[in-house]
Amino acid sequence: MALWAGVLLAACSSSSTGSPTGSPRNSASAPGVTSTQISIGAISTKTGPGAGDFSAFIPGMQAYFAMVNAHGGIRGRRLVLTSDLDDGGSPSQFTQESHTILEQDHVFAAFISTYWFTPNLFVATNTPTYGYNVSDNWAGPDNLFAAGGSIQDYHALAAPVAYMVKRTHATSVALVSYGPGIPGSYPACHTAAQDLSGAGLTVSYTGLDASLGGDYSAEVQQIAQRHSDFVLTCMQDSDDVTLARDIQQYGLKVHQLWLNGYNQDLLNSYQSLMQGVYVDANGFVPFSAATVFPGVYPGMELYLATMKKYEPDFVTSQLAMQGWQSAALLAAGVTAAGSDLSQKNVIAQTNRITDFTAGGTTAVVNWTQAHTTQSFPICPSFIQVKGKAFVPVVANGHQAFICFDKSVDLKNPVPTSPPAGTPG
Repeated sequence: MALWAGVLLAACSSSSTGSPTGSPRNSASAPGVTSTQISIGAISTKTGPGAGDFSAFIPGMQAYFAMVNAHGGIRGRRLVLTSDLDDGGSPSQFTQESHTILEQDHVFAAFISTYWFTPNLFVATNTPTYGYNVSDNWAGPDNLFAAGGSIQDYHALAAPVAYMVKRTHATSVALVSYGPGIPGSYPACHTAAQDLSGAGLTVSYTGLDASLGGDYSAEVQQIAQRHSDFVLTCMQDSDDVTLARDIQQYGLKVHQLWLNGYNQDLLNSYQSLMQGVYVDANGFVPFSAATVFPGVYPGMELYLATMKKYEPDFVTSQLAMQGWQSAALLAAGVTAAGSDLSQKNVIAQTNRITDFTAGGTTAVVNWTQAHTTQSFPICPSFIQVKGKAFVPVVANGHQAFICFDKSVDLKNPVPTSPPAGTPG
């Protein structure tokens, strides 16, 4: 909670006087900044191919902004979303809208939630850029801040999957993803299949060319024929549901681990299809941990209360949580920048943060290295569908994060202790 406490303190200090503390510069290095406002632009896939629930990223961000603004903003300045664009699932449209928010709308920072993120213009303009990391395009430049870290180390997926295979007593793994044209999907499952197989686990089937929004009966037939009893899917949640329906129709008894799909609305609609399914919680405290372990995760309690107040339709969306994390990181950087409110300084100050947890809602991110290096131990979190609820999967006590060292034995993946500062 330390970072949010800092933002709250600064906000209350400025609101008590009715004016900002100090006089942050408003120069060419700080577009989108006035004496009362910091303008934000957003691009997400709300419609078209691959839309999924990418648009839920924006409500999470907006709820955090509303919470900050309700306390006077940061040093008297409100965080305001002034451009909210839909790329329609089109890479070319994303590029066009990038020019719109940066060169026409002149926003201070950008928030991105799409498969089609291309960083060129954001890097060239040195714009603080935050978003949902579903591709390799976030890694490297120090102004790109993907939620949870900008690196996509697909090899880091093997240990959590191996742990879940062991936990379920499964013996034969199938993996299903889209083809190479969909960023984040194919490389995740392809790399996991290679790593698991190389470690001696039985990988019985790899269906790594599934269609986006398609029919998965052919994949399910292969899963049945190969006697797979554990299925990892690297697809969007709507396609996970379609696959689960086909699995149920074929009468297969298999354990399923989805990398997407932590959404209560989804569960409410497809309860019978999702029973027993495990879902990756994308490195944040499971929403239900606040109820299952009262008082242990105050950061999640704050998130839930704020979302219920400002964005009640998106309370339990994992994309909304990605937006919340991103907004918290911007707020932390702006707060740390103090009177020198330039894009360059916000970027520099953010890159000094070593223990970011978005106010106690995520695993620890060290931004001194999160642009280029995967930190270890990695600390994913999982939930399992039981009845009408997502229940946290824990290895010990009330700790929702299950951590693994880089050198973990995939045939016997024993969790390690979480790093200092980890929520829970």
